[in-house]
Amino acid sequence: MINPYFIYILSFLAVLIAYLFRWSNLFPDLGLPLILFLGSSMVIAYFFGRTFMREKIITFNKIYYKKHLELVTYGILAGYVLEFIYHRNFPLLAVFTKTQLSYTEFGIPTFHVLLVTFNSFFSLYLFQIILSESNRRKLAISLFVLTLVPSILILNRGMLLIILMSCVFIYLIKYQSGITLKKIAGLTVLMLIGLYLFGVVGNIRVNNSYQTNTSLFDNSLFLQIGGATDEFKESLIPKEYFWGYIYLASPLANLQETINNFTFEKDVNFFDSFVFAITQTLPDFISKRVVALYSIEIPPSFQITPELNVSTAFVQPFVILGWVGITFYTLFAFLFAFFYILLLKKLNSKYMVIGVAIMNSIFVFTTFSNMFSFTGLSFQLVYPVLFTLFSEKKLIPKAVNDEDNFSNSGV
Repeated sequence: MINPYFIYILSFLAVLIAYLFRWSNLFPDLGLPLILFLGSSMVIAYFFGRTFMREKIITFNKIYYKKHLELVTYGILAGYVLEFIYHRNFPLLAVFTKTQLSYTEFGIPTFHVLLVTFNSFFSLYLFQIILSESNRRKLAISLFVLTLVPSILILNRGMLLIILMSCVFIYLIKYQSGITLKKIAGLTVLMLIGLYLFGVVGNIRVNNSYQTNTSLFDNSLFLQIGGATDEFKESLIPKEYFWGYIYLASPLANLQETINNFTFEKDVNFFDSFVFAITQTLPDFISKRVVALYSIEIPPSFQITPELNVSTAFVQPFVILGWVGITFYTLFAFLFAFFYILLLKKLNSKYMVIGVAIMNSIFVFTTFSNMFSFTGLSFQLVYPVLFTLFSEKKLIPKAVNDEDNFSNSGV
């Protein structure tokens, strides 16, 4: 059940349900074409997901602790030390020393991409070990926590969120057959608590940034930014939940705003198709070089307010190729996930659960942005395939290792 297609359905259902609350005056009414697209894409996703579930393609496999994992962990941390030497600072330290260094500026070019994405992949590997065995669980947990430290040092909340989200999916894949109504109710309570705390932290951040001279916990400014309705302001609902509502539903509002107002100044041509293929299906560490080479400019989308600037993964395909672009992007995402998971299954990869968890995260964040073009997440998909192809089992000749493969076929 825990596969990218069902995750896609659940994610957009959550967005649509939130949208129906109508807590903001800024949100445009959803148009029929967008509703039909979302509905039809969910139906197609259901059939893809049903196939994975019926064939039991995605199952949890145990992986075990090995001593060299400590060296790998220390190697990752040493990589960040090198980057610290390169910049003579960490973004977290820059906050306290009042110097300018954001996480987007931090890192050694190219090396940083490899370091961050491998760090994220390795964190998931350690988490799967934690769920697989009990003998060295405490040591695995210690190493796992160490791999989360860099995301704090470089103030990369996105990196930390992506790792934790993928960990949730690994956990759900293992225990998917044991999910009960009681557990769902417990998770719902935890989610509501988390959303409330998210709103509290959001209020602190925005009141501090805008220097409102009010309590850091005051809701007034963000209610104004998000265009909260009078009905919501007067309701008994804790106003901290407005943060979660806006973050969840505003990307779809921005997409609808773009569909309502964007006009094409010329007919779609071959070059537009080239731009779509480069910018929407390739990681940005590749596409940004092509964009610079050909001086490509993607038309800006429309936003309901400048402060809320994300618009789902579909907005750029729309401004490039219109509804054809949205259709092409959806087909690309669905087919890529399908063949990627089947490839890992065909290779009998021990990293398959990690690959599926990463793909699930990509589909969750489709509600916010195109994660196939975001190197920090999409490039992680390379490691499960790469390490499967160059694993010890693959490198040892089959004739020599037949007996060993037979005896360890269950591992």
